Amino acid sequence: MPRYPSRAYRPGHYSAYPRERPSPRRLWRYTAAAGCLILILLFIRSSPVPNAHDINPFGQTVHRPPTTTSNNTHAGEPRWYNHWKWLQPFSDAITDDENRSVLPPPRERPPIYTFYDPDAGKDQEVRAAQDELLLIWKRAWWAHGFKPVVLGKAEAMKNPLYERFQVRKMENTLGADMMRWLAWGYMGQGILSNWLVLPMGPYHDHLLSFLRRGEYPRLTRYEGLGFGLLSSDKASIEAALKEALDSPNLATSTSLRGLLSSETFAVDPKPSAIAFYDSTTLANQYKAVSTSLADSKATGLFLLADLILSHLHLTFLNTYSSGIAILTPDRPHSFLLYYPAIALANALTTCSSSTIPTSCPPNNPSCTPCSSSKPLPISTPQSYQNTSTLFTIGTIPHPYTLASLLSKTTLLSISPIRRNPARDPWLVSTTSKPLGPTLGGPDRLIPFKESVASESAASKSLWLVAEESAWSKEELEWFFGFALPAYNVSSLEDTVDSKTSMIAEMLPKPALSGHPSSILVEDDGFKSSLSDREIEHQRTIFTHSKSVVNPDSISESRLGKWTGTGRRRRKGDDDEASEQRVKMAAEAWHLADMEAWRFTRAWNARGRDERREWEGG
Repeated sequence: MPRYPSRAYRPGHYSAYPRERPSPRRLWRYTAAAGCLILILLFIRSSPVPNAHDINPFGQTVHRPPTTTSNNTHAGEPRWYNHWKWLQPFSDAITDDENRSVLPPPRERPPIYTFYDPDAGKDQEVRAAQDELLLIWKRAWWAHGFKPVVLGKAEAMKNPLYERFQVRKMENTLGADMMRWLAWGYMGQGILSNWLVLPMGPYHDHLLSFLRRGEYPRLTRYEGLGFGLLSSDKASIEAALKEALDSPNLATSTSLRGLLSSETFAVDPKPSAIAFYDSTTLANQYKAVSTSLADSKATGLFLLADLILSHLHLTFLNTYSSGIAILTPDRPHSFLLYYPAIALANALTTCSSSTIPTSCPPNNPSCTPCSSSKPLPISTPQSYQNTSTLFTIGTIPHPYTLASLLSKTTLLSISPIRRNPARDPWLVSTTSKPLGPTLGGPDRLIPFKESVASESAASKSLWLVAEESAWSKEELEWFFGFALPAYNVSSLEDTVDSKTSMIAEMLPKPALSGHPSSILVEDDGFKSSLSDREIEHQRTIFTHSKSVVNPDSISESRLGKWTGTGRRRRKGDDDEASEQRVKMAAEAWHLADMEAWRFTRAWNARGRDERREWEGG
């Protein structure tokens, strides 16, 4: 039989059918085409190509992580992101960053304008009194959700109708009124207010809520206020100015109201939450101030400022007639955290000085005057109560701070934190009354965030962060809308002293009767006595915890890596790195408390930044 060659030596396909070698030119073309193809593939791979889920019109849109919204760049400072999906239990579901909180979009503050001509008053004392009244006006309207703006001659002169105004002859009082309207017309639609017109009513009053919407379909005045408060769109303001300038009675009229027809205005009923301190009101209801204005304008204006401040404070006391509630969960071991809140509550319930102490605001003659013998009650409940007539002050500590105070030690370790079955103790205790005791911490976050940042609840509560410096007196006055002469606390250390007498002055006076040597906390059957030694020990723990929660700087090499195991401090670790690992363990074990702490901290920081930007602008 014939022998066939082995398989290894059989001729292949290319050997049986040889091809000619490509020419150098064709080889160069092949190489160039292959290179271009490789570059195209690399470019396509580097560009963000959506996957199948992204192009699905019925699927949920996947967004990139948002950029930081806060203006600060320092480590440890609060960061936030404004988004309409802010009512999520945990913010990192939106931000992909656990250290950045999702806040509701800022509520638009509609501008409210007033006109002030500083050249009209040459006397320095009169100017100082007028500046004080302007500050009171701005502070009150800001606290009610508006953006107060003081206009002057510069805005009036930029109005296109100013040239027609200059060539017309008119009385001085009418000319001053026309300047107000010219400045208002230049700014466009909005609210024009006399700087003696102030909001004195609840935040959610019907008229104030309407004005905050920023939509004014036509020129409107309000019964009983004259031209003290007006709202209008731009076209109606311009039409009214043209009607006044073309009026045949321009030279003889003393007020703008006499030049406009009744069809020009829509007249709304007399508002119940607006007070106007015009000359007629002062002469009829506050004769002491009216007489002083006639004798000395500067002295009378200062007395009027004190009167308005006392009425603004009185409006707050009458709005929250059920009193002030200071949330004190996990007491008495953490009661030290709530001293700034107690000092603030005592300042709010202290009657303001006034020339007529028993007087009421002009829009509320049947008010309940402030009385030092019957102050507004101050309670210290452990849980939040959603009541429209109760103002709540809450103080939220960092989980590390609360764990240190409950353990009564500055040498906190990871093991006790992990062995403690109770998670999120602050949030559970704070919301136990409205939500019950069975829900877990994450399920309580959305109601808590609503109580902090929703428009319906934000006006009747104030939430403080324990580790941050106490709100300054100025910040609190802009929040409440009136001055607090009895409040002088700048930090927690200012409120704590080893002497009981200094601490006792900040506590509710009825709770201290009969206990001169110790601090008595009493509410709903709870009673505990805190000695000077215990107060000093809590102060030491809190001061240490504050330095751990807000470190100035700590390097990554010193912090090292925390694996999450419940071990004690490792040999060779320095104290700062070890404490940071314990802090991280507390944050991980009490996730809901930590989310609430970050959210409150970011909410307060954004509010402060908003006012600073407005003042800088």
